Amino acid sequence: MNVLKSTSFLLKISGCYKPGSWRTPFKRSLYNIYTVIYLLFLSSFVLCQILDIVFNVENQDDFSDNFSITAVVFLTWFKLSVILIRRGNFVFLIDMLESKPFSPVDTEEDKIRSKFEKITEWNTFGYWSLLLISAFWIYVRSLLTDFESRKLMFRAWLPYNYSSAPIFILTFIHQATAATICCTSSVAVDSLYTGLLIHIYCQFEILEYRLKNIKTEKDNSVKQCAWHHDRIYKFSKMMNEEFKLILIFQFCLSISVICFNLYRMTQIKMDSKFVETTLYSFSILTQIFYYCWYGNEVKLKSLELPCMIFQSDWTSLNNSAARAFLMIMRRATRPIEFTSIHVISVNLESFMTVLKTSYSALNVIQQSKES
Repeated sequence: MNVLKSTSFLLKISGCYKPGSWRTPFKRSLYNIYTVIYLLFLSSFVLCQILDIVFNVENQDDFSDNFSITAVVFLTWFKLSVILIRRGNFVFLIDMLESKPFSPVDTEEDKIRSKFEKITEWNTFGYWSLLLISAFWIYVRSLLTDFESRKLMFRAWLPYNYSSAPIFILTFIHQATAATICCTSSVAVDSLYTGLLIHIYCQFEILEYRLKNIKTEKDNSVKQCAWHHDRIYKFSKMMNEEFKLILIFQFCLSISVICFNLYRMTQIKMDSKFVETTLYSFSILTQIFYYCWYGNEVKLKSLELPCMIFQSDWTSLNNSAARAFLMIMRRATRPIEFTSIHVISVNLESFMTVLKTSYSALNVIQQSKES
């Protein structure tokens, strides 16, 4: 697979993308076992976090301290589960980018796609690095301040006593492994979504190149461009359908987590815990910004299509080609817009709404505590 190389690599690690070269039953069985173990690690971590909220939370500070972690872990588990259940559909979307009319037909189009594939790779690498740095800080801070006093890295309800050194070390390693798995899975799913958005933007760039190079004697090239434009819209609709549940959970839980992290930052001192909370908050903001930025870019790019047509040699084309152009321009008046169950649009306006809503909720929490 030539597109989304970095994302497909992370999906393989997360057990969501079985390599096509693994055709033997033995390799498939090994990968299925690996997927089950991978998911069990994450599921056990999610369950312990949720049970801690149910049984061990004693005050508002304990709840805010645990909820911000539990919500993100649960969200990652949910997103990974959706990808696993509908794995075939997501693989089909990726494979569509290798078929006509999306596949490049000359070296210039290859350069265009390579440019956007590099953007995807750098985004994935940068986002993964940010999450791993945040997780590493938590590991180091916990080892230096909590390990000796037998305090776990994350609050959790456990059905056994972990006061003895061997059991505590095993539990600590389980939490560290599960947190790393959570980071990798989150990057895999988020990079898949934003990577597909980037490649939709890339297809508009390729379409623009094709429009500029239409030959007057080749009316069929206009029809090919019309078909390409139609397929971009259909691809976007299919993609939005597959990600709609993930998007609604992403927005709702992100608002809650950002709100509780802001609350925690107002309650703790300027120490390693404050740095941890700041890094964690920045990671969550980056995650939702990652979605909204590229969703907004695709929307704006889809509205530029009439300008692309006017830049072509449209005046020298026949009436049939002119009618095809009119159909494309009429379709372009309705931009490609990604939504979470047709409620929240994935654009920069929604990102600002998330920030404003989180801040408003923070004010309500602080006022209720003062009263």
